[in-house]
Amino acid sequence: MRVLVLGNDTPVGYSVSAFASPLRRHELIGVSLDKTRWSRERLARRLVRDIAPDIVLDARIVTQIDSPQRIDHRDVERTVWLAEACERVGASYFYLSSAFVFSGQMTRPYLESDTPDVTSGLGRVLFDIEEALTARLDDVFILRLGRLFAGRRPNALCTSLDALRRGQAVRVSDRLQGNPVHVGEVARVCMAILDQMSVGADRHGVFHYCSLGETGYMDFAEAAMACASQYAPLASASELLNDVTDESRPLRNHTLDCSKIRREFGIQQLPWRNFIERAVTRYLELYVEGEGVIEKS
Repeated sequence: MRVLVLGNDTPVGYSVSAFASPLRRHELIGVSLDKTRWSRERLARRLVRDIAPDIVLDARIVTQIDSPQRIDHRDVERTVWLAEACERVGASYFYLSSAFVFSGQMTRPYLESDTPDVTSGLGRVLFDIEEALTARLDDVFILRLGRLFAGRRPNALCTSLDALRRGQAVRVSDRLQGNPVHVGEVARVCMAILDQMSVGADRHGVFHYCSLGETGYMDFAEAAMACASQYAPLASASELLNDVTDESRPLRNHTLDCSKIRREFGIQQLPWRNFIERAVTRYLELYVEGEGVIEKS
């Protein structure tokens, strides 16, 4: 299939392209995030018309969750332009969304059939985009993901490692629960879905994916800092991690139930802990290596 990857320079977009390249099962055409910040509809329409993809894989929005450039309703408008352009050329749409469309008040993992109930902020914009797509296109595939982590900026893990290198403390609350997911896992899952779409699988529906292992943000941070502290530039990582959990605050749960994607696509979850060292060492390669030799302490 001919796949237009929007945001191919984001952590998710980069991982999808890197994963797909040696396989050569699909033709991927990537567009950087900056080049998707259109000011006029005709620019989005021209891109889709000229490339004429079978499917658009939209990695723009989910990556901006941890970006200084916050998601807003301009992103909803741009996605509407893309949806209408896809309708004109007969392209399907593969949108990467997030568990943050839910308020986190439910105590069990969220199902695809649960109605997103966030009423404002980032989560509301994410859900507005979902609704805008499904209102305009029949072939819309929505994949909601757990909290992303990677060794490539922007994401919360890199922000924490940046702070640690400056000798600043990292404050984490364990009242936030969920299943994190490494961008390499997202790439694997996306390619498995695209492979099956290319041989007739449905190109519409809502699905969830996150890595195996429900955890609090503090537990995740402790695992990441334990790994990071093995390397000389981040030797004090564990010492600078501060637990600011306030037990009086309500627990927010963004755990996703992934049984549907396992049942319909045969995709198995892998433990998030398997990807911690990969993310930390990638961060060191990208942002620290030029400063000197990286050695384990």
